[in-house]
Parts: sequence; C-alpha cells; structure tokens
Amino acid sequence: MLYAILAFVLSVAGGYFAFAPLHANTPWIWLGLGLVQLPLAVYALIRLRNAGALREMMQPRWGDISLGVGSALGLYALTWAGRVWITPSGTTREAWLMRVYLQVGDPKVIQNNLTLLGVAILAVSACDELAWRGLVQPTLDERLGSRRSWIVTGLLYGASFLPAGWFLRDAIGPNPLVPAAALAGGVVWSLLVARTQRLVPAVLSHGLYVWFVVAQFRLFAL
Repeated sequence: MLYAILAFVLSVAGGYFAFAPLHANTPWIWLGLGLVQLPLAVYALIRLRNAGALREMMQPRWGDISLGVGSALGLYALTWAGRVWITPSGTTREAWLMRVYLQVGDPKVIQNNLTLLGVAILAVSACDELAWRGLVQPTLDERLGSRRSWIVTGLLYGASFLPAGWFLRDAIGPNPLVPAAALAGGVVWSLLVARTQRLVPAVLSHGLYVWFVVAQFRLFAL
C-alpha cells in the first residue's frame, strides 16, 4: 500500500506543477507529469529485474500494436462522447475544454514540434505505467488478489488527478475533463496489464491516447 500512496502523492504533485497557469503552453507541463513518477519507475524496473520478470513484462510481442492502438482508439471514442455530453458546443461548459487546451499549448507550436512532443508523451506514459502498473498494481495483487487489484489501481490512478480539476478550474467551477480521462484510461490500462501480464500494450495505449487527444485529433480548435 505504501507504493500506492507514494504514486498517488506524486501524481497530485505532478498535476499541481503541470497545470499551474505559470506553466501553460510550456514544456514544463510534460516534465511535471513525467518526471514526478521517475523514481518509482526506476524502482519498478529494478524490482522486475531482480524478480527475473523484466524481459517478460517489457519485451514487445506480436499483437502489442493492435492492443495498444485498439484500446487507445476506444478511449478516444469514449472521450469524444464525453466531450459532447459534458462540454456541448455553445455552452458555458465548453470553457473547461478550452482551458485544458490553452494549458497544453498552441496547436501551431505543437505541430511544429511533433517529434519532440512524441518523445515527451512516450516518456511520460512509460514512467506512469511503470510506476502504477509495474509497481503499484503488482503489490496490490498480493493484498487484494488479481481480480480486484486492477480495478483499485485504475480507480486510484483516476482519483490522483482529481486535484487537477481544481487546478484547471474556470469561472463555472472545477474542471472534470482531465480526472474523467485519467479514470477511464487508468481502468483500461490496468485491465490490459492484468490480462496480458505485460506493460508494453499499456504503454503504447497510454502514449497513443494522449497523442490523439493532444496532437492528432484535438477535441477543440483554438
């Protein structure tokens, strides 16, 4: 449970740093989200190596791309449906979506730095997955059993982004978009690891999903 608490606190701290208005439209948003989990990610790698499971968990296999792309597209479709439901066009709630994209960055800047952004997103996704699904989930397996641990891991991951809703608040209130996306993603990625017993599909899914939302198929055009 200690690892779960540490990962939770680090996610909250990373969200506070990344979504602070001072860091809007800067690379610090990605450094904040990714580097906070780096210590736990490194420790997860060491634990996996010592247990002789590093190769099994991290070596790419046939079908990983299909699992990663398929689950990422499913999450994107769910996100689009949520965007239509939570922030309909022309309503005051659309300000929540605008606030998120103003924080992430100017689309022109993003399009001019796609390679760098792709590397940053992959690094953030890998650190997150190693910390949460490579360290927290296995330790919860020991306490709760594999049938419940992936659900608890996903819920905890989503809950760790609840403060981001306050950091990204607007005049109409706290912003639910990032916590909702984190909750949906956390459950899907935890399930992927529980079913495959490997991290590669979850890392691919995580990275592709963020890429779709931030760079490829933005939900809001500024």
